[in-house]
Amino acid sequence: MTFDLANINVPDLTGMVVTTGNFAFGRGSFADVWTGIYTQSGHRPVTVAVKILRPALLSDRRLAAKTLRKILREAKVWSTLNHPNVARFIGVYYQGEMGGYRTPRLVSVFYEKRTLKDNLGYFQNQRQRLKLLRQFFSGLAYLHRKNVIHGDLKPTNVLLDNSFNAVLTDFGLSRVLEASGFTTTNIKAVGTFRYMARELMNPTYPSATAPLPTLQSDVWSAGMTGLEILSGIVPYADKIGEGKLIYCICQQRRIPNKFLYPQVTDGAWSMLMACWGDEGMRPAVSSLVKYLDDCYPGLQ
Repeated sequence: MTFDLANINVPDLTGMVVTTGNFAFGRGSFADVWTGIYTQSGHRPVTVAVKILRPALLSDRRLAAKTLRKILREAKVWSTLNHPNVARFIGVYYQGEMGGYRTPRLVSVFYEKRTLKDNLGYFQNQRQRLKLLRQFFSGLAYLHRKNVIHGDLKPTNVLLDNSFNAVLTDFGLSRVLEASGFTTTNIKAVGTFRYMARELMNPTYPSATAPLPTLQSDVWSAGMTGLEILSGIVPYADKIGEGKLIYCICQQRRIPNKFLYPQVTDGAWSMLMACWGDEGMRPAVSSLVKYLDDCYPGLQ
């Protein structure tokens, strides 16, 4: 069945949200994230996160149209998602005119604990890290069941709620399989190299545009993110600079050096290695969740 994004109605919060503070607390590929106050009639005001496009992206008419299409598409994808390990979307509001455009701003729950990357140092117990990993995998497995590819998995795109549970966020590079109503344009260097699947950096069939992320490329990135969750150390920690990193991944076809990650058990390492197999040979994320449940009961 086709996922018809064009007919998804996103809640309009215009007039109910104002931004607060003097600085953005988060920065994405084409937008910044600010705190805001959402006041719904009959309810107490609540603090929210507000994703705001950068003005420079609206200065050129062609770029502006593409950027507005992208953020509205993100809102539609995000609004269909409902899972405890996926950040909760609230709605969108429109703020005046910017560059001649009435610009949408995305509103979501504010997670004051910030990102998993910010907090990994506080989790010294390995079972706590395994629990975070399972939550991360569980959120991604849900996305894949919904035919949603995240496209930019990394620890900075995982937030922690007030109970220190992991929730996936930032669907700006996501795409929906079998979606109609929107076109998905390729983005050069999708994602972040240290977590990016080999085939996205070095496609089998080169073309003028970058390859689109897939379910399989998500699995690779999930493995790299999982490595950092379990160890607290970035993937390919011995590779400094993008040139050396890309050469190592693409030309030498190497995976991270196991000896740099002594915190990761042999069993967990084998699971991660499966994520870094050749495209088409990587496990479904649901299988990774099952592996953790079988080997480490009680993580749920």
